[in-house]
Order: sequence, then structure tokens, then C-alpha cells
Amino acid sequence: MKPKSPFGSSFLISFFLSRTRRKGDMAGVPGANDVIGSSKNGISDHENSGSGHSKDVNSISSVSDTEGTEEVLEDDQQSDLRTLAELICFEEVPPKWYARLGEFSPLFKPSFSEIETECMEVFEKKKMETKKILGNFDGQISLSVEILRCESYFDPSCCGDYLCLSAHFIDENWELNNWVLHFCSISVSGPSDDSLHKYEDWGILRSLEDWGIENKISALTVKNDDCNNELVEFLKTHIQEKMELQLNSKLFCVYCCGEMISVMVQDAFDKIADIVHKVRQVYTFKTDYPMWFLKLLNLQEALKLWAQGNLSSRDVTHSRNVPSPEEWKKVEGVCKIVENIYKVTESEFFNEAPLTPNVHLCRLLKLRKILAKMSIDSDSFNRTVVEDMLKKFDKYWDDMFLLLAISAALDPRLKMRYIEFVCSEVKDWNGNSQVAVVFGAIHKLFDEYVVRFPLQYNQQFIHLNDHPKEKSDLDCYLEQPVLTPSQGFNELAWWKTASAKYPTLSRMARDFLAIPVSLATQSEAYYTVPKPTDEHIVCLKPDLMNALMCTRSWV
Repeated sequence: MKPKSPFGSSFLISFFLSRTRRKGDMAGVPGANDVIGSSKNGISDHENSGSGHSKDVNSISSVSDTEGTEEVLEDDQQSDLRTLAELICFEEVPPKWYARLGEFSPLFKPSFSEIETECMEVFEKKKMETKKILGNFDGQISLSVEILRCESYFDPSCCGDYLCLSAHFIDENWELNNWVLHFCSISVSGPSDDSLHKYEDWGILRSLEDWGIENKISALTVKNDDCNNELVEFLKTHIQEKMELQLNSKLFCVYCCGEMISVMVQDAFDKIADIVHKVRQVYTFKTDYPMWFLKLLNLQEALKLWAQGNLSSRDVTHSRNVPSPEEWKKVEGVCKIVENIYKVTESEFFNEAPLTPNVHLCRLLKLRKILAKMSIDSDSFNRTVVEDMLKKFDKYWDDMFLLLAISAALDPRLKMRYIEFVCSEVKDWNGNSQVAVVFGAIHKLFDEYVVRFPLQYNQQFIHLNDHPKEKSDLDCYLEQPVLTPSQGFNELAWWKTASAKYPTLSRMARDFLAIPVSLATQSEAYYTVPKPTDEHIVCLKPDLMNALMCTRSWV
């Protein structure tokens, strides 16, 4: 969780109002107003006017006072410029506010280039601090790659796709961090078919080398498509030159859970795409935004009106464009399927942020049971829709099961007993074999941590007192009864407390619980296109755009 920013939402206005009042106190000082409106070097127009009047003692004194005031005001302006830059870097203040500075304080009108320069200085300073934290971090870091999109009607030059590379890790205080490391514009057409070398993996490797963390990467979370799969293989090859990836890199590639669900739903809607086109001839969608749950709501409203007899061929010129009763039934069936998926995803997957990977196995099992039940209860058309969904789901389940099972075993409410339960629940599985694979993988990983992180003397003493002789952290942890589920349980807080008792296993848990299984939370998960990015940010120069995206994630 990010610490609270020192700037509130109303800070910008109060900052300039307070500054206006502060400078207003100097209204009686000769030349003060001239200095406020002076150039960057603090030389006022009054001083350059050459009025020709002789200076008596009082005027000399006034000039002396003015010079002192100039220095104070120049220092104030530089301090205020830094404060403004920090506000822009650490808060979501859009650049459009820059042009409105004069509305709050006509006494403070820095140029955009001055603000940009100061923001870059704030970024470089903060980057050094962040780089030191990552350099001293003694655990593993997970990466995620997201492609965001901007479709600006006001500035077409901003339109396009943007890559966001983020680092996910749990720090020594057991706080989960999600820091942007690299944000840049990429080609809309994506990589060529030949090789990723042509576009240098969008600068990801250079960024990792710059941050000095290429030997700490354990996993990479992406969407499951050909482009990202090629990227995964490219990065995996280069990262494995720096370190040995866990379980022969079997856990390196992590596919986004939210994207898998979105693809399932989109495929279901695709099967009635022609019918939906007819529906739209008699019913205008109220919200035509690229989110699948909004499409569901529109179709449900159309179905309601049709059932009431309010949609008919009289509403269109050609009756052949109106859905037949059989087609309306197909729409109704698909909507029921999607509604069931929406209910479980809304309550289980995307109602909180961030989610650690230990919870996903439970929730995916629940979703699979719902799909399996619908495949039996549905008519032939809907059964085909659900069966295709199950194929995609089972492919994801097979690819991700080992990672999700290990993460679940590291949840004190689940452990290996839940893995045994899951394997017994899924039909057409060799449950005992799967349990043995997970059990063997956990022990192999733990043994690697024992070698990499030998216990310190005081940890050895605690370990001997807490554990029976010749029993490891892992053995003692798995033998303990599972915890009773409780409202508001925080697995990171539990491991923070238990880290003294399980020093080696807690290191392993800290690394695994930081892996993002889903890149989306709440409404973001329902997009059927790349998520939108802030057009106010992407319209800036590339360096400043990257600086703001990074610094805002570091505070």
C-alpha cells in the first residue's frame, strides 16, 4: 500500500492562495511588485527604466531594501516552483492546470519549460532513491507488462498504444509495492514477425539494466497472445543469463486472469454477433463503451423491452433485420451465461485491490464449477457456448495451476490440504499425481532458498527452539492445522508476524505473494480493448511522460 501523499486534492488552490497572501504582505515594499513580474533573473523593469532621477539617502535605502527583497522573492519563487513540480510529479494534476496558474496567483507565472525542467529534477532525485531501494532489496521482483491505449479526439498526435513496465515486490515491512519502471509509446502495429530485436523489446531490457535488477526478476505477467509470448521468451532468455529461474523457468510466465475471463466472454458474444447487430436495429445501446459488462446490461435491457412487446418490426424499415423469437432466445441464453460469470467475477476477483496470488485458486475453482454446471443445464446452443468457454478456462488452469497451487499452499488458511481438495474436485484429473507435483515443487523451491539464504546465528537459535530437530520451516508449517477463515484476514500481516518462526519459508512466501496474477482490478477488468491511459500525460514529451507515470507510482 502506498503511503499517503503529503498533498491533498485541494492543495493546488490553497497553495497559490497562500502564496498570493504572502506576497501581498510585501505590497508596501518599494519595487516589490516590479520584482514579482520580473524576468527569471530577478531584474525588474523598474530597474532598467533609466528614469534619470537622482538618488538621495532615502532612495538608496529603498534600493537596498528592494535588493534584499529581490533575493527573498527569487528564493521563494524557486521554492514554490519545486513545490509545484513535486505536486505535479506525485499527484494526478493534469498539465492543463499549468495554464491556469495565473487564476490563483498572478504573482507566480513560471513558464512550461521551467516547470518541465523542475519536474525532471524531481524525477531524477526520486529515481536515485528508488534505485537504491531496489538495489538493496534482497528478495525477488516480479514484472508486469501492460499495453494501454489513448484515443484522443482533441489531439490525434497522442493516439496510439503505450507500454507500461511495472515492478511488483513485497518490502521488508511486508507492504506490497507496484512501481512503474518504464513507460513509453510503442508502434500500434506491434512487433514484426521476424524478431524482437528490431524494436529492442520496447526498451525493457535496457530499463532493467538501468535499474540494476535484471538478476532479481522471478516472473513476468502479461496477456496471453502471440506478441507477448514472443516477448516472454525473449526476456526469459536474457534474464536467465543473469540468474537461474525457478523450477527451470516453469513459473516465469504468468498470464493475466482478468484477460482470460474477458476473452471467454467476448467469444460468447461473438457467437451471437449477427443477432446483436439486429438487436441494435430496434434498440439503441445507452452506453456503447468497450466493456463487456456494459454490453451485457444493454442486451438485458433490450430483452426486457422485447418481452414486454415494445420491440417489433414496426420500429425498422426492413423486418428481416429484426431478431426472430429463436434468436432472442439465443441472446437470452448467452446473457444468462455471462451474467453468472459477471456475478462471480464482481464478488470474487475484482472487488478489491491488490489481490495476492494465493486467493486465485479458490476463486477460479468456483468459476469452473459454475461453468461446468451451466454446460449440463443448458440447451444445445448454450451448451456449445459454455463448452468453448471451458476449453479456454481449462487451458488457463493447466498453464497456471502450479503457480496458483504453490501460492495457495503458502496461505495458512489453505496449505496442502486445500490443494488435495481441489485436485479431488476437478474431474478427468489424476488428482494424486497433481498433488505430488505441487508437493515436490514446493520442497524443491524451499531447498533452493535454504542454500541461498543461510540462517544467521540468532535465527538458528530461534529455529532450534521453535522446531523439532531435523524438521524444516516448511515441514513444521505444513504440519500445523490450517487457520479458520476470518473476515479481514491479511496474509501479508500474518507472514510478517510469522517470519521469525519461519525465517526461510517467509522469504519464499514474500517472493511468491508479490506475483500479480491479474493486471486489472474493478472496472478495468471488463475492458474488451486495451485499457485507456491518461491523454493529458501521453501528450507530453516522452521523458516527462515517463517521469510522471513513474513518480506517481513511487509515492
